[in-house]
Amino acid sequence: MKRTDKNAWLAEGFKILRSKGAAGLTIEKLTQGLKKTKGSFYHHFKNKNDYFQQLLEQWEEQQSIEIIQNIQDKKNLEEINENLVTLSGAAMDPKTEVAIRAWALRDPLARKFQERIDTRRVDFLKNMFSLMTQNKGQVELFSMIRYCFYIGSHQIIPAMDEKIYKQHLAALMEMFELYRKLE
Repeated sequence: MKRTDKNAWLAEGFKILRSKGAAGLTIEKLTQGLKKTKGSFYHHFKNKNDYFQQLLEQWEEQQSIEIIQNIQDKKNLEEINENLVTLSGAAMDPKTEVAIRAWALRDPLARKFQERIDTRRVDFLKNMFSLMTQNKGQVELFSMIRYCFYIGSHQIIPAMDEKIYKQHLAALMEMFELYRKLE
């Protein structure tokens, strides 16, 4: 019988989160989904809280740390923005994002991770927009609007087409440039 590795357990957790939300994320559902025993679960994780910690760590890694690390060597706004759109678009999983945000509303551990992810993402945007303007107020404003657009655009039902998303984002960046020049 083939052993199930830790990544399979985490992948199954994300699958459950997308379909049933955090309330459906139980050891029983995980073992059923993978057709494994609880002993197999406990081989990889100390307990349910350890599993949640590792699941959220993987989410944080995929949704912020890896993306930011892959862009850090870029030096100009256009190149950073282009890479950010490509990498974040590939990584974005709207159903999981919604499930984790809902989980964060009622669970302190999930909230801690979501706050850290949001802070890291916004801080990255602030660094990016500081290449456009030295006006700290504008940097703050552009970063928050851009981040709210990113999160909000992935929550719209029906989902926004990727081509339309990129067109709207390009228009938003043009508006920022026009606003910057007005000040």
